[in-house]
Parts: sequence; C-alpha cells; structure tokens
Amino acid sequence: MMRVPGPTPPEVVDTPYNDGQSTLFFGPWYRKSPFFEATLRAGAKAYDIYNHMYLPGLYTDPFEEYWHLINHVTLWDVSVERQVEISGKDGTKFAELLTPRDLSTCKVGQGKYVVITDENGGIINDPVLIRLEKNRFWLSLANSDTLLWAKGVAVNAGMDVDIVEPDVSPLQVQGPKSKDVLRDLVGPEILDLGYYYFMDAKIGGIPVVITRTGWTAEVGYEVYLLDGSRGSELWDRIMAAGKKYDMRPIAPSEIRRI
Repeated sequence: MMRVPGPTPPEVVDTPYNDGQSTLFFGPWYRKSPFFEATLRAGAKAYDIYNHMYLPGLYTDPFEEYWHLINHVTLWDVSVERQVEISGKDGTKFAELLTPRDLSTCKVGQGKYVVITDENGGIINDPVLIRLEKNRFWLSLANSDTLLWAKGVAVNAGMDVDIVEPDVSPLQVQGPKSKDVLRDLVGPEILDLGYYYFMDAKIGGIPVVITRTGWTAEVGYEVYLLDGSRGSELWDRIMAAGKKYDMRPIAPSEIRRI
C-alpha cells in the first residue's frame, strides 16, 4: 500500500517570553486600578484579570524580577485585592458568622489570615481580615465575588450591619530593603510595626493604612491608599523614596510565594 506523506510539521521557534502572545484589550468590562497609568509608565508589558480588574503580569523577566525582590526592594500594584468593609453595631458578630476562625484574639490594629466559608464549609475566599475598630473590619480579598456573598448573607442575618466596598487600593513594598523605604517615607515608628499589624500614616500628605503583610516570604508591607484619585501621586512618591535603594516595580507571580 502506498503511504501518503503527512503535512510537514511546523518549525519550532524558541520564542522569548511573552513575545508574539495575544494582546489583552483594555475594554470597559474590567476596572483599572488607581495606579494603572503609573504601571504603564513603568513599563508593564502584560496584564492579567483578577477580581474584575487589570493586574500587571510582567515588566521585564520573571526570573530577573524574582531576584530583585530577593536582594533589593520592589513595588507591586495589587489594587486587585479589593476590600469588603463590615461595620455597624453587629459588625463583629457578622464577621464571626462569615469565618470559622476565632476572632476574639484579634485586637483593634491587628490582622488575621482567615477563610470565608459557605453553608457547607466550602472555602469561598482566604482574605486577610483587618480590625480597624471594635465593630469595623476590612476583608482584603483574593479572587472571588466575596462582596456579593457577604451582602447576601447579611440580607437574612437579622443583624445591624453595613457591607460596602470602600475606596481603598493597596500597593505592596516587598524585599529586604522595604523597611528602609518605609522608614524614609513615614518615620522610624514603622520599624516597630509587628507582623500582621497596621498603622495609619500619611505619605506626602496622602492618607494611607500600612500593614506588615504581603504575598512573599520576604520582609514587606502593604500600603492601602484611601483616595483613589491620588494613585499616581502615591506611586511616584514611593518610587522616589526607593530610588536610592534600587527599587523597581515588578508583577506578582507564584514563584515569589516560595
């Protein structure tokens, strides 16, 4: 039997990372962070979608960015960590309804890593819970519609509670020199901030909340902007303070969790 030659296989080309990949269209269906224009100026080459927002996914090279995090200091736009604010007379009671974690040991000024579960114990989200006041909390979210879940639970909870998404957008300052950058920005008291605690501060007159948290195993902080109209201003002030420490913007990725 005569064999008919098949099609010639395509030539394998060693394509550089991200070169020739599809372009993400910046349409109206997803939100831009208050730092979006700053990330473009800083050279962000790719974006992902997270919590219905654009998340910077690449600036230079993921390995180069990783080693810069390990050895220096980096700035991340993580506004995709949307906040669910719980407040009202029954704020504490309602927060305890959402998570199986014991919140009685969580002081005002402190945060806890928690899981938000459904009626069957399934995990909906694993946010950082921040206790701002006795009955006022933020849930700093991973990727899911936890705001809608919390609002739905509140409808039938019979509690005096308000559930909103505040105008709050975090940046992360991560790496061994992050303490130096934050000390220069807000003063030496930042050096006494304990792990998973927060403080109120101003950076160049911009009100922020600073937590001793982050997505990495390195020393780091999250800087929560309280006025979305001042995103580029805050970004530029942090980058200016970090210049002498060789700060550069990078993008989150799984390798940095190791």
